[in-house]
Amino acid sequence: MTLPSPAQEVSVEPPDPRLSTLSHIQIASLWFALFAQWMTVVPVLVPAQVAEMLGRDAAVKEGVAGSVIAAGAFIAMLVAPLAGALSDRCSAKHGRRRPFLVAGVFGTSVALVWLASFNGAGSVWLYTLAFLHLQFWWNWAAGPYAGLVPDVVPKQEASRASAWLNVMTVLGTITGNVVLVALYSPRRVYPAVATFIAIMLLCLWLTIRGSREPTPAGSRERFELFAFIRSFYLDPRVHRNFYWVLVTRLFGNMGIWSIFTFMLYYLQDVIGIRHPTTLLNALLGVGVVLAIPASLLGARLADRHGVVPVVRLTSWIMAGTAIGFVLLALRPHVLLVIPVALVFCAAYGTYQAVDWALALQVLPDDASAGKDMGIWHVSMVLPQILGPAATGWMLSWVKGFAGAGPAYVAAFAVAAVWFVLAAWLVSRVRIASLRHVSTGLVGRT
Repeated sequence: MTLPSPAQEVSVEPPDPRLSTLSHIQIASLWFALFAQWMTVVPVLVPAQVAEMLGRDAAVKEGVAGSVIAAGAFIAMLVAPLAGALSDRCSAKHGRRRPFLVAGVFGTSVALVWLASFNGAGSVWLYTLAFLHLQFWWNWAAGPYAGLVPDVVPKQEASRASAWLNVMTVLGTITGNVVLVALYSPRRVYPAVATFIAIMLLCLWLTIRGSREPTPAGSRERFELFAFIRSFYLDPRVHRNFYWVLVTRLFGNMGIWSIFTFMLYYLQDVIGIRHPTTLLNALLGVGVVLAIPASLLGARLADRHGVVPVVRLTSWIMAGTAIGFVLLALRPHVLLVIPVALVFCAAYGTYQAVDWALALQVLPDDASAGKDMGIWHVSMVLPQILGPAATGWMLSWVKGFAGAGPAYVAAFAVAAVWFVLAAWLVSRVRIASLRHVSTGLVGRT
């Protein structure tokens, strides 16, 4: 594989002026498969497997589970922009992103089988290594995939593509949780993993079939390591909007992962649910169903008022639901935790509906879209390092002398602060109005 400079490796011919609905669905299919795993393996499977290895009542299970997830997110933070940048320079015959997508999917398949081999027993250190292996291959595909979207989607259809990517996020989350509910048990992981692999292979085929990548240009420059490393620096004075999007997205995801990672233990230890895995899967499933109409509403609001106000509003709503979880930790009630969790999921779904559109509108350079979107991806995975690790050990420490209720009051109050910061600072993003761009999901087929 030859590695030319990113400014020369893609022909300047623009993509087709309009993509069909079928094309949007095909392009977004791989995102469906990735979210089917991300929203089940990370918040459900890893905490459950760690608890099985350490014991359901182990005092340090939150800290250990949070550290395992944080270590994996550290790998993701490094691999996504690196793979994206390498794919920018790739001149493979059938497209610069395709080799990375194929390798990432097949590597993920092997890694999932290894993770499934820990059926309630084994070394936590070896389990962590298996999860790091999985995160590497997830992000070897995810970084270049993030660059694929601006490669094949016209700028005027960014909001429409973002909406479809969010629909696939929602449907992938639903499907992943249905797979776990139907096929998973602590000592029987392989059937669920085999289903995830089958879904991913099918979605890879659909994405490749529906993506017409630009043809690599013929001229090539020699690969220079130091120039490649320097390319990761973007001048904040020139790309101010891009940096504000990174910062506010990081804060929002700090709040999200501080809550998502520990919902299983929150339901068990604070709310008093005997079988929390079943309830959590049900809440996530119903929540993401609600996220579909919420996403459509968010797209309409973004078309009318702009993307930034929608991001700000949903961040405030998620801050409110975090406070709701705090109040429920003081007075637990299972019937009240359900509507709070569903509102949180709906707000998160609406946020996701415009997340990609906001990033694509502030992208520094189309020629290096893989690298830049990989950097953008860091603002999602870095909170998976800081949020789970810091919150997990905070929970374990406070539980040791005050109990589970006060521990979760403190943890979820901090999560609310992250959402407030995201809502406040996103107003600093200044982008041109794109009201003429259609955000609807109905298009030419």
